Amino acid sequence: METNRFQQLSKEVYDRVFAVLDQIDPDDIEADHALDNIKITFANGTQFILNRQGAVSQLWLATKTRGYHFNYNEEKSAWICDHTGQEFYGLLSKEVSAQAQQKIQF
Repeated sequence: METNRFQQLSKEVYDRVFAVLDQIDPDDIEADHALDNIKITFANGTQFILNRQGAVSQLWLATKTRGYHFNYNEEKSAWICDHTGQEFYGLLSKEVSAQAQQKIQF
């Protein structure tokens, strides 16, 4: 994938993640952006990290229990996990909702 395309697609993801998390009380979930990372911190201190891996054109998500790597699938117009086949927003919604103990939809 060309660098510009990857930057555009990953920026859309970051913008969407922030748009959703900005709607939530920061005492429950707080998102911070530094360099190519988004750190999502939950009330209990648990952190998830989302970052861009430009060299391989992937998004990486580290949750409390495991890490995921996502490649962009042009046919599906979606970021898909290279090991599980799960779509990024569905997986992120499930993981964040479970950790926050409230329904959060990305």
